[in-house]
Amino acid sequence: MRFVFIPLPPNLPKKWNKISTARISAVGALVNQQERSKYLKKNGSWGRLKEWLSNASGHKCWYCEAKSNRAPFDIDHFRPKLGITVDGVELAGHTGYYWLAYEWPNFRLSCQRCNRPEKDELTILHGKANEFPIQNEATRCTAPAISFAAETPRLLDPCIEADCALLAHGIDGEVKPAAPVGTWEYERARYTIDQLGFNEWNTPESRRGRWQTLATLLTLVGNTVNQAVIDELNKHISYDYEYSSFFRSAIGTHRDKAWVEALL
Repeated sequence: MRFVFIPLPPNLPKKWNKISTARISAVGALVNQQERSKYLKKNGSWGRLKEWLSNASGHKCWYCEAKSNRAPFDIDHFRPKLGITVDGVELAGHTGYYWLAYEWPNFRLSCQRCNRPEKDELTILHGKANEFPIQNEATRCTAPAISFAAETPRLLDPCIEADCALLAHGIDGEVKPAAPVGTWEYERARYTIDQLGFNEWNTPESRRGRWQTLATLLTLVGNTVNQAVIDELNKHISYDYEYSSFFRSAIGTHRDKAWVEALL
């Protein structure tokens, strides 16, 4: 997960402000969950921002940094719009943050693996779906007039730089919690890694295999500055490169070389 920065005020796509204002007003006027659900499913206007959101992350999933070559990205609502689950159990009495359904700061570009539920016969194994546990349920925002500033989500947010720093990357290709076991920060990182399946579907093996080529180059050149190798390393740690957080961490294991330290 690499911090996604969107400068304010954002240069939103043409007509988005007009469209979102009308949609927010319309959904706010609906009186029950059934009507809101029907309206939101019919009017998924947030798809208009997909290219804009993709450009902000270098065309990578905001959560896992994967690039989607064969399947389209989803727009995830960080705070779910139509109901909430906590550890797979539906949260009674809360019908979702429907009032944020067209608010762009609630959008996160997500690969389908991170966003859509992956299940066996009985249990959701991975995928964010409607999951949104928070540290203290008493602070849960339940209506548009209530601020959600007091909520502390268990899920890490790619739009918060401090959240991204809670994930570490081993040269084995796995994503790991950076905080000590037993802390809330560790719990958040562990939950995010497991819920979104960061280490599933042979992803660590793929990252590790790609790292081996770079590791061999680093060993061969040693302390000798080689521009071709520098260019290759710079490519792997560039913002828009797939899994660049992992490669930055792996390359960092060679900081004993002055020229590598200078890159990082």
